[in-house]
Amino acid sequence: MLNNKYKILKDVFGHEKFRSFQEEVVDTILAKKDVLTILPTGGGKSLCYQLPTLLMGGTTVVISPLIALMQDQIKALNDLNINSSMISSLSSDNENRQTMQKLLNKEYKFIYVAPERFTSNEFVSVLQRIDINYFVIDEAHCVSAWGHEFRAEYRNLDRLKNFFPNTPIAAFTATATKKVENDIAQSLNLQGAKHFRAKTIRDNLFIQVEPRVSNGKKQILNFLKSHKGLCGIIYTFTRKEAESMALFLSENNYSAKAYHAGLSSEVKNKVYEDFVYEKIDIVVATIAFGMGIDKSNIRFVIHTSLPKTLENYYQEIGRAGRDGDKSYVYLLYSKGDEVKRKLQIQEAIDNSYKQTGLEKLEQMYRYCVSNNCRHKLIASYFEYVIIVLKVKLNKLI
Repeated sequence: MLNNKYKILKDVFGHEKFRSFQEEVVDTILAKKDVLTILPTGGGKSLCYQLPTLLMGGTTVVISPLIALMQDQIKALNDLNINSSMISSLSSDNENRQTMQKLLNKEYKFIYVAPERFTSNEFVSVLQRIDINYFVIDEAHCVSAWGHEFRAEYRNLDRLKNFFPNTPIAAFTATATKKVENDIAQSLNLQGAKHFRAKTIRDNLFIQVEPRVSNGKKQILNFLKSHKGLCGIIYTFTRKEAESMALFLSENNYSAKAYHAGLSSEVKNKVYEDFVYEKIDIVVATIAFGMGIDKSNIRFVIHTSLPKTLENYYQEIGRAGRDGDKSYVYLLYSKGDEVKRKLQIQEAIDNSYKQTGLEKLEQMYRYCVSNNCRHKLIASYFEYVIIVLKVKLNKLI
């Protein structure tokens, strides 16, 4: 099996060797044990669960919150001649029934579903009739009420161990504090799980944070002039700002396009493809862009305003420099950003999340105004190393 593992790594996935923690996670899955893995964006989480499936009988059920992310991974697997599909709200009832029949006929190695599916007794009944080698829970931080993207439907996944007591679970996330990590394991009822946590510090990222002057366009233009010929993502607060910034850059002879949830699927797909295949250099986007993007040479990520949490920020900057080469992270912020974010949180329907959201926002703002090393501040947040986050708010950099 060891030879097969390395052979599949090279022949199927095209890699000469495993990245940090990948082999240990693969071996844990092959040993049919529960596992919780925290790897930064670009750390190779998908390979950790895709490779062992090819050495096992049965089907792997992947639970993910994002249809776009599922679509990207299914396309990548099918391109490798690994039969995969999904059951989702985008498909008709008839299409989903056909997919479930094929699942019963053992035609898929991977089936992707949203967590909401586990409220359906019919769906659970189908799963109980097939050979499931293990469950994958992607974006596992959504399980935790202490996480930055808690989703109530993820709490239903505590039923997995009741319905499938002998089927191991492999949970993955790029962002989890120690508190969230422990909550994930407890909420999913993981049994004797191995925990793997990669280092948080990304040595190849050069991080820069500055107070925003006016609308920040001049600062961003200066940044781009200093980093000519590079491709990257610019994250904005609103759809309107994404459109405005893309137009501004185009008028200044940069190949840039906007991407946000208000655009049609056709337009979004075209922008995505143009960026991946290097027909444009810059995508100006809301947070709707970038999850699971298969592009390793993104050289910069810019935020035009304050992200709502350090988790969001860390996940988004992780899209830069996935090939390990030097890349640049540039964040502009203002006190007004914090006020706007607070209003967003206070208007949230879920009252139970408001206090957590406000605390996370405060930590994000403290990060911006700190004069300490940015990498160490991020590490202290996720890993609880001994670095004090208390800073004087009048020390702006």
